[in-house]
Amino acid sequence: MLPTLRQTVLRSMAISALLLGVGKVAGLPANAQVPTNPDQKAALSAVSKMMEGQRTYYQKNGAFRATVSNIQQDFGITLPVTFDYAVRTTTEAAYSYVIPAQGAKVGQLNAYVGASFLTPQQNPKITTIICMNLQPGQIRPADPQLVLGTLVANPTGRLVQCGDGSVEVKASIVNE
Repeated sequence: MLPTLRQTVLRSMAISALLLGVGKVAGLPANAQVPTNPDQKAALSAVSKMMEGQRTYYQKNGAFRATVSNIQQDFGITLPVTFDYAVRTTTEAAYSYVIPAQGAKVGQLNAYVGASFLTPQQNPKITTIICMNLQPGQIRPADPQLVLGTLVANPTGRLVQCGDGSVEVKASIVNE
């Protein structure tokens, strides 16, 4: 039996459960399933590790890392050369972008964004999500958002959702 996503995250920083598709997301479109293309799979692994690194770093240091090289060095992340990487931080969130690099495969690969949000007045304290662009190419995904949840069953009153033109990657929401 496969471990739950939460168990996998707690055991290691590598969110291997994302790649195995453990977990559930209601209404997930078919194109948001776990990728089979090796380059796309490597990109998903990179964004999940970057996002997990941000969450872990914040828990230990009270701030997010602002540069890709620091995240890569701190957490030993190997970043595939078929993609470009960027990080954007605010006082309440960190966004990790993985976008296809210029090359022969650029039109066949989709970009990702992973986000770690602080929810200080709630338990959990940090909520994460990964979103994939619906359209392949070098288009930066719209930022995911932490929004008040009034239209869904949500006892904490908050939820995360992907931005326009992107879909949530199966099993990507982690609450810590």
